[in-house]
Amino acid sequence: MGRLEGGRGLPHFKTCRTLGRAVPWQALIFLKFEPRDLGCYGVTKAPQNAEIQPARKARALAVSALCLLLSSLLGHDVSAQPPSPPPSAITNTAFLAELAGPAKAIPFKTVVLATTGHRVLDFDTNNPAHVELWRNIARAAVRAGEMAHTTGLTSARANEAGNRLESWVRGALKEVGLNARVPLNATQRAQSAGYPDIEIVGVVPCYLELKTYSAATANTTQRAFYYSPSEAPKVTRDALHLLLAYELTREQRDGTTVFVPVRWKLLTLQDLEVDLKFEFNQSNRGLYGTRKAMLEEGQVK
Repeated sequence: MGRLEGGRGLPHFKTCRTLGRAVPWQALIFLKFEPRDLGCYGVTKAPQNAEIQPARKARALAVSALCLLLSSLLGHDVSAQPPSPPPSAITNTAFLAELAGPAKAIPFKTVVLATTGHRVLDFDTNNPAHVELWRNIARAAVRAGEMAHTTGLTSARANEAGNRLESWVRGALKEVGLNARVPLNATQRAQSAGYPDIEIVGVVPCYLELKTYSAATANTTQRAFYYSPSEAPKVTRDALHLLLAYELTREQRDGTTVFVPVRWKLLTLQDLEVDLKFEFNQSNRGLYGTRKAMLEEGQVK
């Protein structure tokens, strides 16, 4: 079985909790990892024993270091703002400008290790337990797809239709003998939102993410996979990380437009590369709930 090299000493993204507090420009910073493209939907065979290249390890370490540095830069008391910028303001501004640029081609397995402390195991086609798990998930994929095709998925968008597939896939996994459940996070609470969608408990621990796509967008650069670090991650053990994707098409049934699956793919995420996007945002409360920034308001009659 492939082993993740160079994992020791990686900074843990939990140390960046400062990023979730108010900062002078009253914006929150979120880190989003996104796939480089949707070419992963073309993968048909699980690669074996892939190793992280030195350059990739360096990029992952650099991203972790940037996160820690940003945490130290923003980890100050903002309750009393000075009348003029501190001496380090220019340096901080330049750093943020540099940091805002996206980081490219970060191995997903490195991201998971850095943010959860757990390894993404390599899928080994020479391991009978891995092969058996593969076959059982494939059987469940067929069953769930057939049920969804017969029933049809009523939804405005394909990705929303995919949400309805989750319960069917989880039920089909149980029918083939797998212990599938909503993942328990680090606080031992079942959590549906966020990556991954399903946890398979057994001899070979496995996390399974569910996705839907259309044939028209399968080979485009449209973003389809997201991963955000959390203080209570849903990844709580070393495990395989797989993705089950259904291709959906629209049909008219009894005057209603429905989505139906026509094809499925089972992918391993051990070699997935993701891009890191820094996003500055604020909630409705933070934007509209304070009168400090209010110039004027009125009611429309």
